[in-house]
Amino acid sequence: MAQEIKMDYGTVTQGLSQLKNSAELKSSLPGHISGRNHLDVVKSIEQLNEDIKKLTETYASVLAKHIAQTESAVNAMKETDENLSSSMK
Repeated sequence: MAQEIKMDYGTVTQGLSQLKNSAELKSSLPGHISGRNHLDVVKSIEQLNEDIKKLTETYASVLAKHIAQTESAVNAMKETDENLSSSMK
């Protein structure tokens, strides 16, 4: 029993484009809030903010790589589909 897989390339491309635009993450956490305050809590908050900033940057980088890989896979599928289609004619 043969099953046909259909992919709407326009929809996939549009979805990837929207994902790219939303993937530009920027952390708006303050860097140093202590000033003259030397409380351990303030130091902990600053460290947490820095960790969140690094995590956000890493996530954005990984997401960008995955988007690029997905685009490459979609293009390869489209090319294969076109090649198969032209060989059947």
